[in-house]
Amino acid sequence: MKIPIYQPYLPKKSLKYAHDAIDSGWISSLGKYKNLCEEKLKEMFGYKYLLLVNSGTTAIHLVAKCLKYKYPHIERVIVPNNIYCAGWNAFLYDKEFKLFCSTIDEKTWNIDLKHVKLKPTDAILIVHNLGNIYNIPKLKRETNNEITIVEDNCEGLGGVHERTYSGTESLCSSISFFSNKNITSGEGGAFCTGDEDVYNYANLIHGQGQSSKRYVHNVLGNNFRMTNIQAALLLGQLEMFDEIMEMKRNIFYNYRKELSQIENIRIQFTDFNCLPSNWMMGLRIIGNKNYEEIEKYFNSNGIETRPMFYPMCYHEHLKNIDREDDPLSVILSEECFMVPSYPELKKSDQKYIIYKIKNYCKGVL
Repeated sequence: MKIPIYQPYLPKKSLKYAHDAIDSGWISSLGKYKNLCEEKLKEMFGYKYLLLVNSGTTAIHLVAKCLKYKYPHIERVIVPNNIYCAGWNAFLYDKEFKLFCSTIDEKTWNIDLKHVKLKPTDAILIVHNLGNIYNIPKLKRETNNEITIVEDNCEGLGGVHERTYSGTESLCSSISFFSNKNITSGEGGAFCTGDEDVYNYANLIHGQGQSSKRYVHNVLGNNFRMTNIQAALLLGQLEMFDEIMEMKRNIFYNYRKELSQIENIRIQFTDFNCLPSNWMMGLRIIGNKNYEEIEKYFNSNGIETRPMFYPMCYHEHLKNIDREDDPLSVILSEECFMVPSYPELKKSDQKYIIYKIKNYCKGVL
């Protein structure tokens, strides 16, 4: 049986709460678990305002909408290469922005802004790639708080920059609770902000724009709401967050310990004063020709893998977006990949995966 790239951790509490939500009859977007989850997330991570929504993609779409609402003068959004495409797509749905694709740093795989000439009409989208946290407080100091920052925190929940959690230092941010995330509701996400005006706008449009008078709608809205059942699944995991993250830390520690000294392996470098969320373990094998070779080898040995996120220009609908010359993005997509790192990954399975990684690396040298 193949070792999967990921499988959700569903503690008994999650299943108990989900059954309770079903038995209560509150199976749609109303019910006690949504409020409980929103308060729990704010308490745990320091989010001032938070909305549960039906996906991480929805959450980042709300980020884009609120950026234009709050700062209508923003024309261009600087986005990183080699990220999951939902982060780019969200800023194209409403055709409000031009995107400019920046290179990523060779060591961190996060955005590299040193060659970007920022303008007052720019905003920056920060993405914590594979859960490797970008230091937003440092960026704010470097730009003198003159550039608007928004955040795709879908892979970063629980990560820390300096003394604050990821998702708390930007205008607004997104979280994903998809089934391959550390904390999951199957599908689902959250929109977070510290700005009351932004929160009120997001709250209005995420519920179809309905005014205080039922069936009278003040703005063009969407149905972006999470269900009570999803929130029930989520609450059970939030109550076990520390245990889940400890399991993930042990797995990542073991990978790093066993693989960091291999000559042609590179592991994501974490910036000083940051702690990663340890979402997905990514490796780079120097000199690897293409991901297909990696996939073929590991599949034949009963191990599921995933490629590194591809450069923006690989996607047909994104190929004409302005971007820096970025040969590194292609190299990383050929040399980087993700390996199984879910909370309940057995030590014996991890030992086997590490053994096969080392064997593969010998063939590349």
